[in-house]
Amino acid sequence: MSQETTLLIDGDLFAFKTAISIEEPIQWEDNFWTLHADAKFGIKKLADEFSSLASKLKADKIIIAFSSPINFRKKVLDTYKSNRKKSRKPIIYKELLDFVNTNYLTFAMEGLEGDDVLGILATSGEIEGEVIIVSSDKDMKTIPARIYNPDKDMPEVEVITKKQADYNFMLQTLAGDSTDGYSGCPKVGMVTAQRILGEPKDVKLMWKEVVKAYEKQGLTKKDALTQSRLARILRSEDWDAKKRKPILWKP
Repeated sequence: MSQETTLLIDGDLFAFKTAISIEEPIQWEDNFWTLHADAKFGIKKLADEFSSLASKLKADKIIIAFSSPINFRKKVLDTYKSNRKKSRKPIIYKELLDFVNTNYLTFAMEGLEGDDVLGILATSGEIEGEVIIVSSDKDMKTIPARIYNPDKDMPEVEVITKKQADYNFMLQTLAGDSTDGYSGCPKVGMVTAQRILGEPKDVKLMWKEVVKAYEKQGLTKKDALTQSRLARILRSEDWDAKKRKPILWKP
């Protein structure tokens, strides 16, 4: 008997992309514009995407993760994602969220982003059979898991080992992420970060190189630790299930 396959889907990303893709601006007289979207069409399009993924990956079950309105990273750095405050949500975004929450198995955890929920579920060992994270977010490569990126030209399931995940996590700590509003180490982009770290190795050895890079720029180990905690997508080991709160990463 073959084992079950469960898809862990980035609900925030799929709902946003679907909602924004069907918005249509319409111009009226006197150069007056309005924005329109067909909620029924959007719901069907999103449901079809989920069905297509389940069929393509031969999945028996799908679980959809969403972000909490509260984000624990704001306590780590109050400017985290502050660059997104003025961005608007698509006009049918809420309708899509309501549809998904009503018709699918969904997970959200207070204080966590959807990425964290995916990371915790994927590494918990509590889901039987094969588990595949479905997301086009590059941050998910910091999770030791099977990842499927539907936005690739020729998508396939990629296996991220713990060593690779730790390496990608250290890369993010060095390079930062302007989309999420944390800077990483000054004057260090992804190419420089790869040169600093060299080949993937034990995370403690890579951490020493990370701290050296920060200190070279006049910063401290504490600064590096702050950036690492912003870059860290939670794994099951980073989540205190009893207290229902994250365990901040320590080298």
